[in-house]
Amino acid sequence: MKNPAARNLALWAAALLFAAACAGRPAAPANLLSFDAAMAEAVSAVEANVPGGAEIALAKFDAPLEVLAGFLNDELSGRFNAGGVLTVLARGKDLQRVDREHDFQMSGLVSDESAVGIGRYLGAKVVITGAFDRFASFSQFRIRAVDVETGALLAMYSARIDNRDAVLAAVSAPLAARPAAAITENALDHLNRGKDLYAEGKDDEAIAEFDRAIAINRKLSEAFLYRGNTYYYLKGDPDRAIADYNRALRINPNYAAAYMNRGNAYDDKGDPDRAIADYNRALRINPDYAVAYYNRGVAYSDKGDLDRAIADYTQALRINPNFAFAYNNRGSAYSDKGDLDRAIADYNQALRIDPNFALAYNNRGKAYNRQGDTERAAADFSQALRINPNYVDAWYNRGFLYLAEGYLYDQAIDDFTQALRINPNHDAAHNFRGIAYAIIGDLNRAIADYEAALRINPGYADARTNLARARQRLGR
Repeated sequence: MKNPAARNLALWAAALLFAAACAGRPAAPANLLSFDAAMAEAVSAVEANVPGGAEIALAKFDAPLEVLAGFLNDELSGRFNAGGVLTVLARGKDLQRVDREHDFQMSGLVSDESAVGIGRYLGAKVVITGAFDRFASFSQFRIRAVDVETGALLAMYSARIDNRDAVLAAVSAPLAARPAAAITENALDHLNRGKDLYAEGKDDEAIAEFDRAIAINRKLSEAFLYRGNTYYYLKGDPDRAIADYNRALRINPNYAAAYMNRGNAYDDKGDPDRAIADYNRALRINPDYAVAYYNRGVAYSDKGDLDRAIADYTQALRINPNFAFAYNNRGSAYSDKGDLDRAIADYNQALRIDPNFALAYNNRGKAYNRQGDTERAAADFSQALRINPNYVDAWYNRGFLYLAEGYLYDQAIDDFTQALRINPNHDAAHNFRGIAYAIIGDLNRAIADYEAALRINPGYADARTNLARARQRLGR
């Protein structure tokens, strides 16, 4: 996740400072911009630091309302197009992958590393990410322009917008009824630096900045949220993350993002009931939270409640018809219910949205295989592997298909071997490669594979039976 190039090449394109702000004193609503002025300055800042003619992609902005995120993307896209200095990639099917990355990550920020990967996929030279935060006396708008080839931060822009601005007030009207945090000038500086470091994958440095923001303002729920996100998404520590989400929610009981992320952490800890309770709370606050429906569907699926899972994925798709993961997961739920035709239809929809969705190819391949259409199944597993050559499940599934064909044993052995190269602890790949070796008469290798499967999983009954038979054939 580290990105040293960004450290050296970061350029502040513009910084809008409050003239009378002092450390420890609430940030006064001075020197605020109109929405139009902030958008114009943001575009100018990027155009001044990105080579002319470069193809740029705008990632989905992080904002407390979907409509506001979409409005920001559309507004900036229109202004870049009107300026003619840079070439904006149209927000068509390919850019749904940008949005999917944002939604599936769910951390509230698209990292610079993710932006680089997305940009390479899209063929963009520069990816622009951004965030919008509303505070008691102003709103903050920030963007980052990341070079896809080098990972360098080419431009950064930050503006503070008057909450009374007519354009902003119209598009963010539902936020007016929600309590907004007051924030001091120096606490905001630390919060912003922490979010930038998070985007660059610098977890410890980000946490240190959030610590400083919290030391100044113990009521700053955003700092607890983002520190929790850093613990969870960057450091893989759900317990510390949950503790921070708890503190954010004690400060702001209507913080949908905190419920959302705490639910994710509970689900990762194997507690789907608590996760569902948190997703319910997030949805009571924001009934149009597509990702909350999606995640609640995942939790219901984990519990084996496939009908509720399907209902949630369907609701997520009503809100966001381009949510490829929701189509994929609904397809898997239908597959688990034995409705393979509906499953394949959903995988088809997911692949129309994202033709490079390796997971959907793999899942559709499994459905075709269950229908007995081994030719289409093999083609889907192969396509998944062209997209992601390190996709263990696709190697395993294609190997299993070759083995089941009854004559493609060498190909099956090759595929199981590839799966084990990536994941040496795949007990089933060891077992079935052992079966393939036994069929072609290589019993010593078969025994070695069965023994390996049992070292990984001592309770693997089939591997134990297969081992006994192979030893018996060798007279051991």
